[in-house]
Order: sequence, then structure tokens, then C-alpha cells
Amino acid sequence: MESPQLHCILNSNNVACSFAVGAGFLAFLSCLAFLVLDTQETHIADTRFKIAFQLLDLILAALWAVVWFVGFSFLANQWQHSPPKEFLLGSSSAQAAIAFTFFSILVWASPQPSPSPDLPSPSQPSHHFLPTDIPGLPGIPGPPK
Repeated sequence: MESPQLHCILNSNNVACSFAVGAGFLAFLSCLAFLVLDTQETHIADTRFKIAFQLLDLILAALWAVVWFVGFSFLANQWQHSPPKEFLLGSSSAQAAIAFTFFSILVWASPQPSPSPDLPSPSQPSHHFLPTDIPGLPGIPGPPK
């Protein structure tokens, strides 16, 4: 049963509100899954699995860019067809949701940064920084030589 108090502000279309919430929730879950997989990447020895993982990451990023583009188009269309004075509260929330979907397109479609060659990778031990490595800073006194 629908509540007489709760209405989707986007042209009273519950599908529009459900789509926005559902897409955001699923994108959040996929980000969490890849965050966990990224933390375990250094422990994966099989190069075929690493390549498959990177390919899946690329495919999902492209898929989410398309989903957010469709979402932006759908939400903007529903907002355009909404009666202007039917809802006094919530219009800024609808505009924020539309802006979020637009900027999500840019984020998901942007090229992912690659690690800088100057930074050491976690799998390769690097030179450990010591306070004595700072020029002009006196070293830690040790036993006399």
C-alpha cells in the first residue's frame, strides 16, 4: 500500500526513485568488492587471474558509466516532466541526485590512474627511509667507533 505522504518527486514516478537508489547501492557494493580484491592483489600469484581481474574491472567501469548515463537521462527527463509547484520540499534533493548521476558518468568513464613509476610497489621491497637520510640533519648518535 502506498503512503499518501510519500511520493517520488521525479514526476511521481516511483521507478525513477527506485532506479537511482538501486543503482547507487549496487555501485557501492561493487566498489567494496573491488576494494577487497585490490587489497589481496599482491597475494595473487597467477598472472592469468590478475589479467582477468583487471579486465573485469575495466568492463565493470564501462558498464557503470553506461548505467549512470542512462540514469542521468532518465532522471533528468522525469524532472523535466514534473509539475513545477506540486512538491515544494525535495526539489533540491532531486537536483542533487541528477547532478550525482552526471558526475558519476565522469568518474566511472575516466581513465584509472596507474601507479607512478617513482613509487615502490608493495610487492617489491624498497629502500627504507631513515632519519639520517635527511641532508643537514644530524644522525642518531651511536656507539663510538
